[in-house]
Amino acid sequence: MGNLVIGIGNLTERLKAFTDRKEAEAKRAVLGPWLTAADRRSGEETAIGNAWSRALFDGDFLLSAAPSSDLPATSLVFVQSREGNTVAKDPSALGGGETDKHVIYEGLSRVAADAVLAGAETIRDGRIVFSVWRPELVTLRESLGLPRHPIQIVATLRGVAFDDSVLFNEPDLRVILLTVPPWSDLMHRALAQRPWITPLLMPNAGALRTAFQELKRLGIQRISCVGGRTLAAQLLDHGLVQDLYLTKSPRSGGEPNTPLPANALEGELVLRKEGTGADEGVTFEHRRLDRRR
Repeated sequence: MGNLVIGIGNLTERLKAFTDRKEAEAKRAVLGPWLTAADRRSGEETAIGNAWSRALFDGDFLLSAAPSSDLPATSLVFVQSREGNTVAKDPSALGGGETDKHVIYEGLSRVAADAVLAGAETIRDGRIVFSVWRPELVTLRESLGLPRHPIQIVATLRGVAFDDSVLFNEPDLRVILLTVPPWSDLMHRALAQRPWITPLLMPNAGALRTAFQELKRLGIQRISCVGGRTLAAQLLDHGLVQDLYLTKSPRSGGEPNTPLPANALEGELVLRKEGTGADEGVTFEHRRLDRRR
């Protein structure tokens, strides 16, 4: 799967450059506030936020509890186009807007997460880091007692490309690779060169619940899953998801016929927000899924 070809010093500089670029992009973004259209919270949710986030989100962001003591709390975070498509090479093409990107997708949905989970197709070549970038959200994450960057969990049944990536080659990032034994064997050399990556082996592709129990034993209390659709469907089928954070765009875009799994939309509505200004027509929904599955 490739050799470690980049010096650690250069990679540390690359992470700093990546972080500086993302933080600068987030600071430049012109953000309009959401307006609350529906609030049906039960009172059992955990509310998070600070003055900055509450002003833009029109209140607290809500998190559901884990389904049981042996599993982490898990959410799905998606943007869909007018046609319901959720897959795009450039996620901004789905039309969620700047406020969704910086306040929700790269913000409140992961600010309290111990880890962000993505499938191998979502990370592609690993030239990405899942974190929060607005200084106000970095401060909020710090106030919650969490490290600067969440643990990066990558799920793959086909292996990943290690070389020339920030995500897999940066010792300052904690990475967990969720996979099955045949691929772990093929990736053995690359993993041996990267002791900061922890392989978590499932006996088969259907053993997600067991894997999540192990993640909880590793100290991970809350996971934000950002895709893709196949992984999301598997998590839903195993009853591992409590919250869906879905932004709906009025714009056309995305790869055709890539909707969310139908059971993702079966949950109770908790919050609905409406975009303003440049994001008029965009809506955000928080749905609580059935934890009894």
